[in-house]
Amino acid sequence: MRVLVLGSGGNTPIPTPTCRCAVCKQARSEGVPYARGGNSLYLPESAALIDAPEFAFRALNRERVEALEYILLTHWHPDHVNGLRLVQSRDLSAHDGLLDAVAAGGPTLVTTEAVYERTREVFGQIDHFRQQGFFDVTFLDDGPLRIDGTTVRSIPYALEGEEEDATAFEITRGEQTVLIASDDSRYLEEDRLPEEIDLAVFECGYFERGPDGERILTEADLSFLADELGHEEVMARIDRLDPDRTLLTEIEHFTARSHDHFAELASTDGYEGVEFAHDGLEIEI
Repeated sequence: MRVLVLGSGGNTPIPTPTCRCAVCKQARSEGVPYARGGNSLYLPESAALIDAPEFAFRALNRERVEALEYILLTHWHPDHVNGLRLVQSRDLSAHDGLLDAVAAGGPTLVTTEAVYERTREVFGQIDHFRQQGFFDVTFLDDGPLRIDGTTVRSIPYALEGEEEDATAFEITRGEQTVLIASDDSRYLEEDRLPEEIDLAVFECGYFERGPDGERILTEADLSFLADELGHEEVMARIDRLDPDRTLLTEIEHFTARSHDHFAELASTDGYEGVEFAHDGLEIEI
């Protein structure tokens, strides 16, 4: 099984327009892997996109992806669904005009009913696209999705409060298991996760201090981020679950760290089997 990182960033891209920080300056000058688009993954064997930030159009073209059969949504936050216009993508060379291309059908959106309903609230165009026949929907509430030897299961959890309005994905192919819980997973119940994980994709988590040791988050910031995981908490989760390999993504602009900083951190003690994502990275299990 292969996992392609289309975007490894967080809520805002790197470089962020108007920002003059050192991380953004370097990303502006050198591009990928220093530049990061929104958090999204692609599974080549299943032609499946996981999450659809507004940068997904560009990322799919950059990686020369030629098939898009499924779009898996982990949750409804705008930075994960604002690229859902992707459902309009069609190979016009394979059809007799625009209407024929639309009628041929598009990708299938895969998630839970709760995530879909919350997505409708923040991305109102989704009803229009569904009514026009641009995509189908499969809900995982009643059971897994099977795609040519790959099985996708939902592990729902709450972003905050009681409603389970987010989902992790357990993806199995043969004897391989990939766990995707790539953002906002503080309230993911670990006892619901698979015991054997070949690859875990988790959020990086926030840092309170920059690489130089200076504080980068205020007490007010930390209070605002109460429902988010800090980096140390993510590393503790990795220790508990003990996956064979871990990929950390959702690398936020405010972490004040460049690609080089993360590469150096990954080489230190305690990070065995842990890798920080960057745009264009492909992992084969």
